[in-house]
Amino acid sequence: MAGVLASFSYGGIMEEYDIIVIGAGPAGASAAIYAKRYGMNVLVVDSGTIGGQLSWATLVENYPGFPSITGMEYAEQIKKHLDHLKIEVRMDTVNRIRKNNDRFELELSSGTTLSALGVILATGSSHRHLNIPGEEAFTGRGVSYCATCDGYFFKGRTVAVIGGGNTALTYALYLSDIASKTYLIHRRDSFRAEPAVVERVMSNPRIEKILGYIPVALEGANVLKSIKLERMGDKSPLTLNVDGVFVAVGEEPNSALAKELGAHLSEKGHIKTDDKQATSIPGLYAAGDVTGKGWAQAINAAAQGMAAGIECSIYVQNLNSRK
Repeated sequence: MAGVLASFSYGGIMEEYDIIVIGAGPAGASAAIYAKRYGMNVLVVDSGTIGGQLSWATLVENYPGFPSITGMEYAEQIKKHLDHLKIEVRMDTVNRIRKNNDRFELELSSGTTLSALGVILATGSSHRHLNIPGEEAFTGRGVSYCATCDGYFFKGRTVAVIGGGNTALTYALYLSDIASKTYLIHRRDSFRAEPAVVERVMSNPRIEKILGYIPVALEGANVLKSIKLERMGDKSPLTLNVDGVFVAVGEEPNSALAKELGAHLSEKGHIKTDDKQATSIPGLYAAGDVTGKGWAQAINAAAQGMAAGIECSIYVQNLNSRK
């Protein structure tokens, strides 16, 4: 249970924890598990779902111990692990973090205020947009960023997936079993996904590969009707009639909280951390996709979360020993 700190920074008494982890994906869950095992009073706060973006994955086939598991099944395993350790998870949004001497003060959307000696940011990343005409207008009316969320709405219809990485190719494979026609559009002449995934896509006759083209506009009336493409180099046009477009062109780090605190960020907006996952602000740690370190894979995020959980716990122990 949380303690109570007699402070009125946001107009109310704050709930006090040793460590607060923001994000309940592989990085955040790992951080919380290790911090709890170090004896810390831990709270996890997440504005979405346990498991993070991985919870929407069609299949997870590269995490040791799980030869093949859906993202939702993997997320359920994370929840069971957190419940087993009696780690509190609160579904809420952290709007702001301030540092007051040795303590961090967190303001939530619900109006609750929290306090902790250590904070671990495992906020992940968000879908990168195409930033072309029609994208915003048709989002939710033909444009989606999650095939496993919205794919079923396009059963028996024509869809296109944009991107060349693991996410895009797994989306195409998933949709090829649902849609009547699946285009896979990529600006390069080859894919950058894992070779095993590329092989499955290339051998799938239900996926038509459109390579060397970029999207320039999405068109329609009340709903999406077509996508306009241009070939790289000579800019020759190509129009495809589609009912749905699934965008999978990368991610943007969710680092706004760190930026507001004044933590050092990379040119691409990732939170800079040392080999202990510590940021430039004492007591603030970060792990997972928001750091941009290494491969954007669940196993890498979990490893960073482990380091952040341990090192943040040691930091908190050292603070308490000086009191």
